[in-house]
Amino acid sequence: MNLTLKALGALLTYPDQTLVAAVPELRRAIEDSLLAAGLKPKLRSLLDYLQSTDPWALQESYVERFDTGRSTSLHLFEHVHGESKDRGQAMVDLKNHYDAAGLTLVPEELPDYLPAFLEFCSVIEPSEAADFLGGSAPILEALAQRLTEKGSPYAAVFPALLSFADPHDRELPPVHPEKELDAEWAEEPAFTPAYPGAC
Repeated sequence: MNLTLKALGALLTYPDQTLVAAVPELRRAIEDSLLAAGLKPKLRSLLDYLQSTDPWALQESYVERFDTGRSTSLHLFEHVHGESKDRGQAMVDLKNHYDAAGLTLVPEELPDYLPAFLEFCSVIEPSEAADFLGGSAPILEALAQRLTEKGSPYAAVFPALLSFADPHDRELPPVHPEKELDAEWAEEPAFTPAYPGAC
């Protein structure tokens, strides 16, 4: 489970040369994993996509999908806390778990970045990781649905993650609807529209 979670987290990182070079290793990790056979074909398709797509197009698509809107953001607390003060406390609590596991985030990274969260899950006991994933299940399910609707190959990662999640009664705040998230993210235009007839 631990190696599989690490591989799934890596698949969600920015597709630079290092990630693309690691695709054969990630492929072996997925093939050797205990994931259900039905989950593997779409993960293979994602690996093929990473390996065969032009690097510039790959990176542009990644940024467009994950960095230009909140509805498919890979920052978990965006989906439940938005910019509220509750997000700050949730960040502190999660970072404390990382510290307890001996993990130190790079300075520019936020604790709720999903690949970082999965890296954490990959180094703790599998039962504990299953509990953390279970607590995040509503967010993972929302991301799976939204990415599937957008035809993104990255959607394949989320059913695999959910297969490790331990369902429990701990409640998260409700996941914000997609339209509401993207409306909050939208920026005001830099310039007001020109008046009719302006050159």
